[in-house]
Amino acid sequence: MVTNRRPLDIGLAHIYARAVLAIARADHELGLEEGLRIVRLLEDRSGRPVALDDLLLDDPLEPGELVAMLRTTSGPFRGNCVHPGELAAMIVIDSIAVVLAKGYVSEAEARELLRFAVALGCNVEEVRAMSAHLLPFFGGLV
Repeated sequence: MVTNRRPLDIGLAHIYARAVLAIARADHELGLEEGLRIVRLLEDRSGRPVALDDLLLDDPLEPGELVAMLRTTSGPFRGNCVHPGELAAMIVIDSIAVVLAKGYVSEAEARELLRFAVALGCNVEEVRAMSAHLLPFFGGLV
């Protein structure tokens, strides 16, 4: 689900993609359909073509690293003001869309998704509201 907003700048789009990829890889697997969904979502969010192979070469992104990058006053985020809560919603909604390519959200993926959302300032209730229709996939995690 892509919002009707201006495309993310290339730096923020890349960081967003690394977060979604970290969630999708939390169960140590990344299927073809999951990879294709990541590419499609990133292209929609950035308005640019994307090579999944390039993303897969990056080091895994940690939630704290994402937050530190957002707090930096200089760098790729200066020209693209996205509220951390908005970015969290993008990551939650899009990550769920990606991992559902295999038919379910694993416990490891749900846990990683929560780590990113909480690091961006969301509480569990906000994550639950973003993904209420998928609560059965989360089990007791939210």
